[in-house]
Amino acid sequence: MDESFRRIAEFFDRDRFASENGMRIVEVALGSARAEMTVEPRHMNGVGILQGGAVFTLADLAFAAASNSHGVVAVGSQVDITYFKAVRSGKLTATAEEICRTHKLSTCLIRVTDEEGSLVALFKGLAFIKGTPLLGGV
Repeated sequence: MDESFRRIAEFFDRDRFASENGMRIVEVALGSARAEMTVEPRHMNGVGILQGGAVFTLADLAFAAASNSHGVVAVGSQVDITYFKAVRSGKLTATAEEICRTHKLSTCLIRVTDEEGSLVALFKGLAFIKGTPLLGGV
């Protein structure tokens, strides 16, 4: 990973909610990012499947890294998620791709998949680009 992208990944290690729930950025490139988590008992809901908020947070973390990968602060303004498959164990990967970027908006699609590559959820995020440098100008 390029040095500036490594710094962006490290910046998102400061996302305490995601990191304290075992989620981390594993790759950042211009307009894309990948985050991973291993499903643990703490992530389960009352019916014994992965809590939807955990899937959402993983996708949101990848979204944040992808929309900020240009080194300019972008903050989420609208998101939508559709769940396709219940999960009880294993590793999940959220792969974000910026599909459109204008002067003020970044639109990303994030696919959350299980270890077999099956689609668990699809997340679409729209971020407002504030225009201020991330990390003092990455």
